Amino acid sequence: MGAIYISEDIVTKFLSMSVTLKLVEEAFRLFARGEAFNTVRTRARIRKGALHLLPAAMPSKKVMGYKAYTSFKEGTVFRFYLHSADDGRLLAVIDAGEIGRLRTGAASGVATKYLARADAARCAIFGAGYQAESQLEAIHAVRPLSRIDVVNLTPEKGKAFAEEMSKKLNTEVVHVTYPKESVALADIVTTVTWSAKPLIDRSWPLKQGVHINAAGANALIRAEIPEFIVESAFVVVDDKEVAKAECGDILPSLEKGRLHWNSIAELGDIVAGFRTGRDGNETLTLFESQGMGLQDLICAEYVYRKTLEAGLGKELPF
Repeated sequence: MGAIYISEDIVTKFLSMSVTLKLVEEAFRLFARGEAFNTVRTRARIRKGALHLLPAAMPSKKVMGYKAYTSFKEGTVFRFYLHSADDGRLLAVIDAGEIGRLRTGAASGVATKYLARADAARCAIFGAGYQAESQLEAIHAVRPLSRIDVVNLTPEKGKAFAEEMSKKLNTEVVHVTYPKESVALADIVTTVTWSAKPLIDRSWPLKQGVHINAAGANALIRAEIPEFIVESAFVVVDDKEVAKAECGDILPSLEKGRLHWNSIAELGDIVAGFRTGRDGNETLTLFESQGMGLQDLICAEYVYRKTLEAGLGKELPF
């Protein structure tokens, strides 16, 4: 059988947040054990846009591949190219917009599972865009939330998002205009924006033992989390090599010598039990999520298997 094309509607048929959480957690564990490999994202930029590539390999599952996406003012197109790790054959071309959305949220969910206080019940989220829904869905799955405050620059969008998520999660979700108070009461703070400057002011109080997921600053020109938080938190990243290349939140503190790589943990090491996570209810924890091609790969491999079992997908002429 030749390679197959798997459309977005087939992906959504098989991939849910509950499944993605398990897959992404497994990806972190395999990475820490040296049973899977991730390569830093590469970007080919031109005046009008960019091409981005995220390669990875899982010899234990006999697959390798890469996500390729283009970002232009006309929009962003995501596809995953899945290859056999036995002979290099192309197995599938998969629409990967939903894979990327779900796995980004799931990474924060896994981090919250291992780093947030066990009694965490209140969340504040900055952002109400493409990725915000999956962030809340994943976090709520591992820490059932009693209240979620939404902070967004466009009130109408924030209110509509809060109403939609309240119905979806069956919990209280409200759009707020005073983020200082929301952050002060939050057990979990999540940021998923395009901000080029920190979203939290130094004068704002933080709840003791708060956990922060920072999912937006995956470029050097972006910064969601202020340096004073970065330098006082237990910082966890998905992949140090990726963070070195593109984590706009932590690199300034590293350059100034106020933060050191040996104090930063990789989430996979915590998931695999090689390193401890939260060491008490007073610890401030920060997960910096840049994204890994490995997370896309493990989801793509799962979707491919399910597609074959169901006899779906369109055979390609190569």
